[in-house]
Amino acid sequence: MHVILSKRPTILLFFLLIIAVGCSESNKTQLLSPDGAVRVEFVLKSGSPAIDLRYNNEELVESISLGLSFLEAPDIQGDLRIAGIQHGQQDTTYATVWGKASHVRNHYNEVTIDLLETSETGRKLTVVLRAYNDGVAFRYVLPEQPHLREFRLAQELTTIRFAGDYPSYGLIQDSAICNYEAYYEQRNLSEFSGTARIGLPLLVETPNGWLAVLEADLTDYAGMSLARDPERANTFFTTMEADADSAEIAVQGRTPHRSPWRVFMIADHPGAMIESNLVWNLNDPHEFDSTDWIKPGVVIWPWWNGRIAMGESFSGEPSTALMQYYTDFAAEQGIPYLLVDAGWYSLESDAWDQPREENIFTMEETRAEFYDIRQVIDYATHKGVKVLLWVHLESIRDKVEQALSTYADWGVSGVKVDSYGGEYQTLVQDLHHILQVAAEHQLTVDYHGAYKPTGVERTYPNFLTREGVLGLEYTKWSWRNKITSTHDVTIPYTRMLLGHMDYTPGAFDLDGTENHPKRIYGTRAHQMAMYVVYFSPLQMLVDYPAVYREAQAQFDFIKNVPTVWDETRFLQGEVGEYIVLARRKGMDWYVGAMTNESSREVELPLDFLYEDAEYTAHIYRDGPDADINREHVVDEKRQVTNATTLEVTLAKGGGMAGWLKAGLSY
Repeated sequence: MHVILSKRPTILLFFLLIIAVGCSESNKTQLLSPDGAVRVEFVLKSGSPAIDLRYNNEELVESISLGLSFLEAPDIQGDLRIAGIQHGQQDTTYATVWGKASHVRNHYNEVTIDLLETSETGRKLTVVLRAYNDGVAFRYVLPEQPHLREFRLAQELTTIRFAGDYPSYGLIQDSAICNYEAYYEQRNLSEFSGTARIGLPLLVETPNGWLAVLEADLTDYAGMSLARDPERANTFFTTMEADADSAEIAVQGRTPHRSPWRVFMIADHPGAMIESNLVWNLNDPHEFDSTDWIKPGVVIWPWWNGRIAMGESFSGEPSTALMQYYTDFAAEQGIPYLLVDAGWYSLESDAWDQPREENIFTMEETRAEFYDIRQVIDYATHKGVKVLLWVHLESIRDKVEQALSTYADWGVSGVKVDSYGGEYQTLVQDLHHILQVAAEHQLTVDYHGAYKPTGVERTYPNFLTREGVLGLEYTKWSWRNKITSTHDVTIPYTRMLLGHMDYTPGAFDLDGTENHPKRIYGTRAHQMAMYVVYFSPLQMLVDYPAVYREAQAQFDFIKNVPTVWDETRFLQGEVGEYIVLARRKGMDWYVGAMTNESSREVELPLDFLYEDAEYTAHIYRDGPDADINREHVVDEKRQVTNATTLEVTLAKGGGMAGWLKAGLSY
């Protein structure tokens, strides 16, 4: 009896460890999230690997099948056995250089499963699986091995089978180029065409919780999209864009090599996913010696508004005088950055800084005048304004070191790299090379014509923002791609889950001038709210100086609102309907509310504020006639505490922006 009793604590501890970290048999292993709500099971079914996913003990995904398809070699999908299993876990907190939170907890349980083919080839494949409280991720690893040194991957064989025909939001890539400048459309899973390429994330509402399918740490690989199996309505397989030089090869390399993480973000409500840092946690930390030179902030950008300079002879033209005019406005208003876009040249003779020669520096080659970038930079430097320089990827692709070194010598603070789009392997490699070289010269990067974020900005914190969204630029030329208010309140729950998002907000003149009409839906307060709701460490100010000066108090809000945060809170909302988000910087809180084409009354408890503190609330909301006079914004101040509930009326396509300043004084 004494011997039996002495063994019981050891046995009990053993079983508790299995429950916390996972359990294994010869053909399966189970993994739980730290809080136990997420359960994922890896299993070999007749030698083929698959994953089952449950949340709160209810099924989220019926099955996720795994495998890799090679050119000139058999697929790795069947005839596998488990050769080894290693469990691990991590619970750490790290400080971010910038982010939607200043400190992030990275807490997960992990299992690494080594697979071995039972056939004569004997190839090895490793699957690494992690369970977080807010989701699950896995990646493929091809270890270094004698039977697989070099490889050419045609596609992954990852296939997601949902249990039902659930409502979802997906982005249809109806172009051959992936630039994510499209709508996230609401439809049941079966309603996606079997030939459509679906850009990530795919947001799915199941009876047991919400699920977002995305990817993280896209490095030396092709980006992932989804496509519906035309023969099985609720089944989706992964697809990758073939490289530019081959219609068949998606990824090629040498072992060891690893895929990006395939991520399944999980929550009771998609608003909780906005708070998640799961994508960042799945990327490597930066190894920069110093990050003091990386300065997020707001940027005055003349391109979108048509380079308007009211009352000046050079209004509307890309000229040195116009850029100096915008520089003066930036210096006057304390705006840290000027973005000089297409139309610049340098008097130096090297071809790669000539807009009219072999390189694509401008889309305005029919114009007779361009502006001298060296004069603009020198003038801005004298005024204390930093210059961000637009350049097309094709013009520097073969001379990245030379180009970025020269731009840094000129005194540029960062580059806006434009692209034709795509997320094939070579393009991913090009972008990472640019980020690395830019960091060596202490240059920040803004990427347009971009593929989706995957969190690599944690590894490269000089990567301050990217487009990859159907943004405000389309209001310049098209009613076809309507930037509707519904779209505006859909992308926080979809595109923004991936990371930073350069929508380029800030329209104050909503109808435009005679020569520069605009096609903008919604109100000015709706635009102002974007500076809180949309996350972009480089946030654009897109309109012209005169209209901003006419509404100085409102402009003061959007030019002074922080662009990076200590904390983010989702308060209320529904996908495509409305959103209310709060973000904290220091002791102060900022609140943004936006609605779709329906007006609505919102009751907003301020219980997220610190207790025993009083705040001055600076509120900018739709005027009572904003359905007609869309530019009417009411500015008001009042004292509030965490016991206060704000009652806010949002006009059709309306919004509210608020600064809750800690302290008693007005």
